[in-house]
Amino acid sequence: MLLKKIKTFEVSPNRRINYPIVGLIAATVLLLVIVAVLTYLNYNRETKLLKDHLKRQGETLIRAMEAGARTGMMEMRWGGNQIQTLFIESAKGPNIDRIMLVDENKDVIIDSHTANKDRFLSYFSKPETKEETVTLIFEKSENTNVFRLIRYFVPLGNNQRSNSGGGWMSGNWMMDNCNDSITQGSQYIVLDLKMQEYDAAKKEDVRWAIISGLILFMLGTASLYFLLLAQNYYAVGRTLKTMESYTRNVVESMADGLISLDKHQRIETINRYALRLLKLEGENVKGKPLGEVLNKCTLPESFAEGQDIIQKQVECHLNDDTIIPLNTTWSRLKDETGMVIGWVVILRDLRDIRSLEKQIQRSERLASLGRMAAGIAHEIRNPLGSIKGFAQYFRNKFAEGSEDRNYASVMIDEVDRLNRVIQDLLNFAKPQEPHLSSVDIRSVIRHSLKLAQPDIKAKRIKIVENFLPDPPPFIRADADMLTQVFLNLFLNAIEAMEKEGQLEIGMNTDGNKINITIRDNGSGISQENLSKIFDPFFTTKKEGTGLGLAIVYRIVENHNGSIEVESEPGEGTTFHLVFSIDK
Repeated sequence: MLLKKIKTFEVSPNRRINYPIVGLIAATVLLLVIVAVLTYLNYNRETKLLKDHLKRQGETLIRAMEAGARTGMMEMRWGGNQIQTLFIESAKGPNIDRIMLVDENKDVIIDSHTANKDRFLSYFSKPETKEETVTLIFEKSENTNVFRLIRYFVPLGNNQRSNSGGGWMSGNWMMDNCNDSITQGSQYIVLDLKMQEYDAAKKEDVRWAIISGLILFMLGTASLYFLLLAQNYYAVGRTLKTMESYTRNVVESMADGLISLDKHQRIETINRYALRLLKLEGENVKGKPLGEVLNKCTLPESFAEGQDIIQKQVECHLNDDTIIPLNTTWSRLKDETGMVIGWVVILRDLRDIRSLEKQIQRSERLASLGRMAAGIAHEIRNPLGSIKGFAQYFRNKFAEGSEDRNYASVMIDEVDRLNRVIQDLLNFAKPQEPHLSSVDIRSVIRHSLKLAQPDIKAKRIKIVENFLPDPPPFIRADADMLTQVFLNLFLNAIEAMEKEGQLEIGMNTDGNKINITIRDNGSGISQENLSKIFDPFFTTKKEGTGLGLAIVYRIVENHNGSIEVESEPGEGTTFHLVFSIDK
């Protein structure tokens, strides 16, 4: 529909899209065409009706003349002179200009205008049948038109025509009393009707058609204009509602918190993310001063002169005693005159960024420790080989079962232990590149559990599996390295639990990620030690090297995964591992 596509809205102060003007012009032209076509059709209809009226009037007169001629011929023995008189008298009727009788050669036999000496008729068309009436309109003189009817003249009817001579009656009286030109061959009566009244009526119809068309056009244009105004008003309102809804959806869908304030720093609007981030209820904070709502957050006290934007990192203490780091951006809202009418505050949660910063710092620290450990390991390994060789030499020198031989054996065992520590250091410092392939993570976990079966059985540990979906998706990984990761985590969990403990292994997917959870109900880890467990050489075990979880962290990192730990003393420990699903 044309009306539904006409809109007006302002895109910018310098540009206006004014659809109603174009639409109004198009609709006006269309209405003008419609009115013109309707006027033309009405004019043609009126013209046809007038022509049909003249034709019926003429045919009635012709039939009356045929009836008069028939009566005169049959009862009063009329001849050519009487028929001439009939034509002259009939032509005296109103709106009759001329009556003629014409033969096949267009020669005038009888003419109501006796003074006319022209015996050849112009503007003549022969009827095809005796029932047909031919009509013509021609200009007789300037501004004078004539409506001509041409028809076979058969006063006695077709059944009373002479078969031999073509005369009108069977008998000799007709030949004696009628002119030969009247009685021989086919004759046509030509009736000319005056069109003054017809032309006047036509002009009047044209005048009224134009007037009514103009009135209809003006009414239609006015109606269309007001309809367009109403449509434009509706379209503007709908556009404003659409823009308002769109803007609200954009604000509500932002990945940052957004708060708008009036010039007194009272909260006007606050989006869902800000409510969720600050753990507030929307209806309870609207209209309240921001400083009252966030009384435990460090807010900027004032803006410097000419400063429209302030960025500041703050820590907010929420009502549930949670502390979250935020990056706040304050922007002035100004009207057209430059007056400050409010503020816009954007809140960005920095917890993920801080976590990434810590991971980067940890990775850098691990890399530095790895390089240092590699250098130390190489420096220690060479003299250890010499020490082990001399210890074996001395052990072979002493008698079996002697105390000196036992001392030498202890030296050899300690050297082997140091070699294992050094190998762990080298593995940590220069981890092998993973040989990636499509791996069924569930199979890797169950294989690691089989390797830990002796320890599991020794403590009668209960294993609880919760793998979703079943079967789980595959990941791109090195199966041997993942086995080392899970085996290390399982052995640590078993060691932290008492007998008949419970080890839970969970798995679920989240988009293109797979989450693995390993939870034990052991002794747990203190908050002081929790942030250090992935550091090299940090251990709480008497015989631990402190490299197991550091290697686990490095392997997970090399697989573009992540590992996090949660623990409370006496409540157990939970490790969360995340890997990307193999597409």
